[in-house]
Amino acid sequence: MGPSLAARDEPGGEHGGVTRSAPADATVIPLRPGITADEHGNPTDPQVAAWWEKIYRDMGRTLTDEDTAEAHRITSAAFGLLIDGARAAGVLSESQADYLAGMAVEAVRAPDFLPRTP
Repeated sequence: MGPSLAARDEPGGEHGGVTRSAPADATVIPLRPGITADEHGNPTDPQVAAWWEKIYRDMGRTLTDEDTAEAHRITSAAFGLLIDGARAAGVLSESQADYLAGMAVEAVRAPDFLPRTP
């Protein structure tokens, strides 16, 4: 298993003396948060947007800020490119890549479904 966003560097590892390990209090973000689904089993766009907004609000930011929303879109689109690369390299199956790519698209679109305040 590769490094995660919740990992921290510790001396003594196999690559340049660094070991990657998750701290005991790391929060793991579920692939599908506890949001309800529409009649087809898909989360609705406003629910996905609210989930992303909560993450940003917990960090003192908001996706209703245009600069933050644009940075989020760029990062989410880049995540989509990483998924495409993993698919091309055979690291992900087609179904795995399709699932993750769908999540990347949902992430890119999330700011569009948040109410704007004047």
